[in-house]
Order: sequence, then structure tokens, then C-alpha cells
Amino acid sequence: MPPSPPAPKKKDHRVQIVVAVIGACAAILAALIPVVVSRFDDPEPPTPSPTAVAAVSTATPSGEDPPPSEDPPPVDETPSGDDTPSGDNTPPGPDPALAVPQDYRGSWSGQVDWRPPLQGSYSTTLTISAGSVGAMVGQFSVEGDTCRGALWLESGGGPIVLRLKTTYDGGGCSSLADVKLTLDDDGDLRYELIAAQFPQGFVNQPAPPAVGTLTQD
Repeated sequence: MPPSPPAPKKKDHRVQIVVAVIGACAAILAALIPVVVSRFDDPEPPTPSPTAVAAVSTATPSGEDPPPSEDPPPVDETPSGDDTPSGDNTPPGPDPALAVPQDYRGSWSGQVDWRPPLQGSYSTTLTISAGSVGAMVGQFSVEGDTCRGALWLESGGGPIVLRLKTTYDGGGCSSLADVKLTLDDDGDLRYELIAAQFPQGFVNQPAPPAVGTLTQD
């Protein structure tokens, strides 16, 4: 008897699924190829917008404090030491004890008498200005300008002592003389010759050898 025919084969569904998947992949690749090719054809990268760049450059990370500002240190403008103003820049004047008092200044004239055993008298004029010890403080003249010279302050404060240095000798004048002046209650000057150097000798006796009163001109 002949063999019986083979039984009909069952359809393999797995093969159909694989074929379907392969077909789907091929379709996807076909769609992507033009996009990829167009990317490679354009070498210029996209340029970010200025707004985005500014935002990145000024942004501060969250959770961090901004850096402190670098302000310059404060300048101390308070004057120190000798730079502090004292409020009085007037230089100090001379010590009153070493100067000519105000009441002694001016032009004074009067008669001076020699004391016995010396005889005679003379008239003199003193012009006294401000000054301190050791300075020239005026001028003098005697007997109608027969003797004249300069006044130098030897002692100040009142009474004062003047040294008379003769610069012009018309005859019989002392080369040097010391005179003490005292302001009296009437506002006049008491004139006392302490000593004088004459060509014929030194005179200091009697003490004082000559006295007088000078009034202000």
C-alpha cells in the first residue's frame, strides 16, 4: 500500500513577527538618514542668544552669598599731635620784665642837675620806643644837640636802666653813661645818672652824681 501523505505543516508565527520587526526598523532608518545627512552638511554650531549669555555671566549660584565689595579703608582725618590747631597762632611777645613798659615810651625832656661837689646842669631829651633787654630802644640829645647818641635797654620792667652811647660829641660829652628812669605818681620820669665815662675820667660819685625830672612832650 502506498505511504500516506505528510501531515500539513503549521504556520510559524515567530517568523512573521521577526519579519515585521525588521520591516519597521528599515522604515525608521529610512526616515532618519536624511536628518543625519543634513546635520553633517551644516558645520556652523548654533549661536546662543545674548540674553542667555548675560544670564549665565551674572547669575549667582543659589545658596552662596555675593562677594563683598572692595571699598577702600576709611581715612582718618583727625589731626594728631602738633597738627591740632591751638586756636591762637599769635607769637608770644617779649617778657614784660625784660621790656620797655608802655608808660615809659615817647619823647621826654627836662633839666638834669649835678650834685655837689659837682656843679652845673644840662638839658636833655630822650625818645624811647618799645624793645627788650639788649636792644636799641631810642635816641638822646643834650644841650641843643651838642651831644647825641643811642639808647640801649639794660634793664626792663620799670624802673628801667638805659645805656647812653654817644655817636656825636660836640665837646665835653661822655662816651658812655648809664641812666635809671623811674615813673612817678605824676606821670613824669625821675632821671638818675648812675655813672658816666668822660674824657677826663669816670664819674659815679656821689651816687647818683646827677638827678632830674623829665616830662613827656
